[in-house]
Amino acid sequence: MKTYLQIERAISELKRGEIIVVTDYDSHTSVLLSAGELIDENTLNKHLKLGLSSPNIILSANRCNALGFKTKENCSFIINSSWKKEDILNFVFSKKENLNLDLKTLVAEKNNAYKCCLNMLKKAELLPTALATLVSNVNIENINRWSTKNSLIHIDIKDFEKHLLNSVNDLEIVAKTHLPIKYTSDCDFIVFRSKNSFYEYFCLLFGLARKIEKNVKVPFVPTVRIHSQCLTGDLLTSLKCDCGEQLNNSLELLAENGEGILIYLSQEGRNIGLTNKLRTYNLQDEGLDTVDANLTLGFEEDERSYTPAKHILDILNINKINLITNNPDKIRQLEKLGISIARRIPLLVKSNKFNESYLKTKKNKSEHYL
Repeated sequence: MKTYLQIERAISELKRGEIIVVTDYDSHTSVLLSAGELIDENTLNKHLKLGLSSPNIILSANRCNALGFKTKENCSFIINSSWKKEDILNFVFSKKENLNLDLKTLVAEKNNAYKCCLNMLKKAELLPTALATLVSNVNIENINRWSTKNSLIHIDIKDFEKHLLNSVNDLEIVAKTHLPIKYTSDCDFIVFRSKNSFYEYFCLLFGLARKIEKNVKVPFVPTVRIHSQCLTGDLLTSLKCDCGEQLNNSLELLAENGEGILIYLSQEGRNIGLTNKLRTYNLQDEGLDTVDANLTLGFEEDERSYTPAKHILDILNINKINLITNNPDKIRQLEKLGISIARRIPLLVKSNKFNESYLKTKKNKSEHYL
């Protein structure tokens, strides 16, 4: 089976609450992995039966810090046989003040297998809190055969790391069409797909940009908006953020300019997924800001990557742009990837009573130009 298909199957298993096997051959470590948020009694019993060792709860560094254990590393603690699924779920979702936990039982972890486990959960758009059990009764040379015998998907961490890289490094154009939109009829729609995953991205080309051809030098510096998916803002016109207005203002600006590109990245909720974004909304309703809500769930402040946008620009033979953004981190990431930013074009919208705090956090904590 192709590696990317095996990894996609593993991610699907995790989202269904099933167990997979993750192996780091360098350290001769194999662990059973399940998503903490989807644990049930049957899965917990399987961990005990198959691993023949005590399960661990693995937490991202940000989740540890949110619980009061200050660390720069992921961390873990062993659970005993008295733990029930409710105990684990309480630990996954609760805030610090609602937990009865002796922080001295937490251990900082540099284990690459555990790091891969948390990254796989993030890739599955699940909370980065894992139930992991060391497979103590199987030689590393036999782990793949043992996994197959027990109907478990087996993943080598090196294959997963390569997959993360290849899934955005091998994009290709799979469809292109003319698309008249509200703001202009002078617009084309292009879809890009990875050869080694099922991920798709798209962009819109406006006016002069419609004449851009692959492997042909672009005779002007195009105006570009790189927009990350926001279902609630882009489609449902949510007032909790400024995403929908930013998208529409960008489309209008590009149409008026008579040139430009809008790249749309499927990175919902700063790339934590729709479900987790709604969870952060609930935390915000309880008083946390957008940054602290992400960190409390165990994510980074912003999980987005602009590598797919860079490769889309590469395909269009573009390495210098005028960028529509208020986000300094987006500029830094693109420049680090080799994209020259000739000019930044501000994108300001009016605040309302529902997004005032959100915009203040963007300005004060994320240093957006607002």
